[in-house]
Amino acid sequence: MLYATIDYLGKRTLWSRYIEEEVLGEVKISIPKIKESHQKGEAKRVLKKLNQYKVDNLVLHEEFNQLEDFKYFLTEKKKQIINGSRMSKALLPLILSEIAKLTKYPEEKMKVLLLMNEYSIENIDLIECLSQNIKQLTVVSQNYTKYQKTSHRLLEAYGYVVKLYGKEFEEAKKENIIINLDFSEEEMKRIVFNRFGIIISFNEEVERIKRCFNGVIIRDVDIMGEGIPKTGFHKLSICEARLYRPFRKLLENEKVFEAENYKINGFIGKNGKITEEEFEKIAKNFT
Repeated sequence: MLYATIDYLGKRTLWSRYIEEEVLGEVKISIPKIKESHQKGEAKRVLKKLNQYKVDNLVLHEEFNQLEDFKYFLTEKKKQIINGSRMSKALLPLILSEIAKLTKYPEEKMKVLLLMNEYSIENIDLIECLSQNIKQLTVVSQNYTKYQKTSHRLLEAYGYVVKLYGKEFEEAKKENIIINLDFSEEEMKRIVFNRFGIIISFNEEVERIKRCFNGVIIRDVDIMGEGIPKTGFHKLSICEARLYRPFRKLLENEKVFEAENYKINGFIGKNGKITEEEFEKIAKNFT
């Protein structure tokens, strides 16, 4: 998939010059710092370059992630700003396996809570992927009734048990791992979590949940592999742009990730990389 990275030149250059190149399916457009008042104008210039290369998918340098008007203009013009959310779904089975290694707690014994309001084919696929190794999987969704057919089919065909709940779900004291796909922080505040659990929330900020929570919150995943920059770009987003294909099943996208020699190199929390000691300490309270 051809995609573009919108890189940051650093200091403003003379005449606000853009630098661009195309290498092996990636269009790199490097631009100067954007003033708040110039967002729409600079977005028009970027759009012209994207159309020139016939590119619809792009990854922004972190310098530009807070420029809402800049991003809004590009998305209004049918350009997709990749945020890594689809790749993170594909990697969740692998992420849980890595957490099992770090905590030294068997994956098949994990009690996993999946929070996702959206109903989609991709989320059905995710439930099917996770239920293969996770024997105690609970899904909470405002659309939980739409997932009942999937739950019944998995039980009848494979004996996999997937529990489904709606908004009435308020207590998750037994779940070790909480995966938040799209619940807001306010929605999560209504739920009492295992105080020593592990929360995975790549797409939503959930730092201010119940005060009694003393577990680990994973905000991002560190990735190593070809073409993944060390700084400046969200690694999951670059990985999604390079590898993810929507016509593939999630498990197939994960297999491509591994076949291309990409690796998970740890997890990121509020204060940086989460240590193995932190995971082991939390796991002592797993039951």
